[in-house]
Amino acid sequence: MSRTASKYAALLAAFVMTAALAGCGSGNKEGSNTTGFGGVASVGDTACIQCHSAVTDPLTGEGIVAQYQQNSPHNQDGLGCESCHGGGAQHNGVGPIPYPTPDANRCAACHDGTQSFTVGGVATVAPSTNANTAFDTSNHVEGTPSHTSGLCIRCHTHEGAVLSNQSGFTGELASGTIGTTTYPGVLDNAAYGPPVVTSGYTAFKCETCHQHGGGLRGVKGRDNNGNLVLWNPSKSGKTDQFNLCTSCHNLYNYNQTRVIGSNTAASGTLKYEHNTRWNRTILSTHREKGMASLLTLPFANMTSAADSSNTWITGYVIRLTNTTDPNYKGPCFDCHGHEAKTNTSNTTNDPTQATIHTDWGRSGHAGGLLNAKYAAAAANLRTAAELDAVTQAYVDTNTSTWSHYNWDSTLKSDGTDDRGSCQKCHTATGLSNYLNSPTTYDPLNNSFSHLIGWNQKGGSKRQNELLYCWGCHKDAGTGALRNPGAITVDYTYNSAAITLPNVSKSNVCVVCHAGRGNTQSARSSRFAGHHAPAAGTLFSAQTHIGWEYPGADYTNKSYFEHDKIGTAAVPGTGTNGPCVACHMSGSSHTYNVLTDDGTAIRSQALCDACHTTHPMSKAILDEEQAGYANASALLKAYVANTITNYLGIAITGSNYSNTTTVPDGAYGAFQNSQLIDNEAGAYAHNRYYTKRLIFDGIDWMQHGQLTGSITIDATAYPDAAVWYGAASGTTGTFTATRP
Repeated sequence: MSRTASKYAALLAAFVMTAALAGCGSGNKEGSNTTGFGGVASVGDTACIQCHSAVTDPLTGEGIVAQYQQNSPHNQDGLGCESCHGGGAQHNGVGPIPYPTPDANRCAACHDGTQSFTVGGVATVAPSTNANTAFDTSNHVEGTPSHTSGLCIRCHTHEGAVLSNQSGFTGELASGTIGTTTYPGVLDNAAYGPPVVTSGYTAFKCETCHQHGGGLRGVKGRDNNGNLVLWNPSKSGKTDQFNLCTSCHNLYNYNQTRVIGSNTAASGTLKYEHNTRWNRTILSTHREKGMASLLTLPFANMTSAADSSNTWITGYVIRLTNTTDPNYKGPCFDCHGHEAKTNTSNTTNDPTQATIHTDWGRSGHAGGLLNAKYAAAAANLRTAAELDAVTQAYVDTNTSTWSHYNWDSTLKSDGTDDRGSCQKCHTATGLSNYLNSPTTYDPLNNSFSHLIGWNQKGGSKRQNELLYCWGCHKDAGTGALRNPGAITVDYTYNSAAITLPNVSKSNVCVVCHAGRGNTQSARSSRFAGHHAPAAGTLFSAQTHIGWEYPGADYTNKSYFEHDKIGTAAVPGTGTNGPCVACHMSGSSHTYNVLTDDGTAIRSQALCDACHTTHPMSKAILDEEQAGYANASALLKAYVANTITNYLGIAITGSNYSNTTTVPDGAYGAFQNSQLIDNEAGAYAHNRYYTKRLIFDGIDWMQHGQLTGSITIDATAYPDAAVWYGAASGTTGTFTATRP
């Protein structure tokens, strides 16, 4: 058992924030069943309450039965006290009971993701949880609290957090007696009292957030009149996950007058530490509608220009309970499990301190916003306005995937499609809904009501989403992915639907990276395959995603197996499918094939499983990349007519409808010249298919037809010449034949 479980077992150390279960399959609050109750008959809650209603929480003085009845997930039909403590038939207040102080092992007996049970007549499966081990390694756990005086006890000690939340001094100094010291509490604008150091404080533990029975502890605040009120930034009107977490991770007082901090020079450039440390507060990194309406200082400046001329993303949007997602576990658990450990407090990208959260924050799926925040921190820019300026400028130039359009605008004002058809890939809401049920997915059912000012016609105009953890994962705490099965893409080939192979966990990736068009799509002003169609290239045998010239051979080589990596067809490569196997080696959420320092292939062992006769290395990968880039540049030169093509004119996206001046073959060359701009890794995903697409484009632009032979100025385009078979160092004119 971990040290957290053993130390705090008395209050059910590892609870998840979703429904708990009754004896792994059966049981009744008033029944006599023995199954799941430690082999002892149950007596029901009524018998328990008769004696235990007088027992109190030693810290708050609240009755443990009252806490249990308030919001415990066990307090419902089919569950009950005995679902955790075991049957009470032999207890009678003094006798044995199977689990007098149930610990994490007791929870795990049912919460393993496989046990079925029935509550209120509804059958379900007990959620799995790694809550205990995750919490035990989190930043919430300290052997001894590091802050035991003044304001800091409010969020840095177990007793301070619990008593402050109970007494209504959320965001302020705690009120209550701890050990032998009484703390009076500080209301709103009163002066801070002198710091008091005591040995009566302990570090955070499971009981800090969970009261008896596993329910969340309530959080109170003080309104303008000093009245005790619900701390309610979520606007739910009840104790919930968001309200509990923001009691510390908001750090404003209820009346929006102050950010709490130590007021020392070491704290930062402004008066209050937590105002200048973007990583510590939810409002500096997460932008949520409820908070915007509650608070006006200083992070309520959420995102973009009101006319939606651009849609800046300066934070990570939070969705609250306005979702039909059956796997929803709360806004904080959308991305964080009990580990709550991000390491985003680092002010530089330190690979040795990397977590899933820092990896993701630096990736394209997060718009690379963490890179911008690292840059801001390095320049000592930490206030809300300074940070927003950095991230706004960054997004304007780097994250068109998420900010180029107002993606949450489902319909235009006339009721026709606006960005609804884009939402399954350009929003986390759309993707999660699609992955939950691809066959019934309808963008009209996508709700973005968690975004400021959102309307189905026109969208938010203030906020956009990134691809958050909950887009791909149904449970971020455990890492469980959504499971859509084999993906059918949005386009056809020879009028038939295209369903790609079932590639396990990589199906989640394929949804958005299979592209939106192919060689049979209408001539497009850009690459018909759309942006980032890596899976489209990988599965070219099914998608035919490039411009394939009639009569030319585009079948894969007999030894091509990149599309089968991570399947049983390629031994030694796992079972996660090609995307996960190659891009998430070591669970990296940067999705980079190379290590952070760029010196090695992350999944080198995976490459070695197949590349035995012709070993793969970083040097060879670089050579392939250089050849791809150089050959693409040569094709672009012919298309732009900077090297004279057979038509003698430049071909651009504006020619897409002009079939007289620019026939299909020539426009196909333009289409394929755009491949490198949209699929930077095509040379690795499907080397020969990519080589043939570019070769044929060059061939057509040189001759007005396919001849199977092209000439390359190896002096001007040396890497392209080597890519197509020239010896290294070749100069002058090189004649290449079709690969």
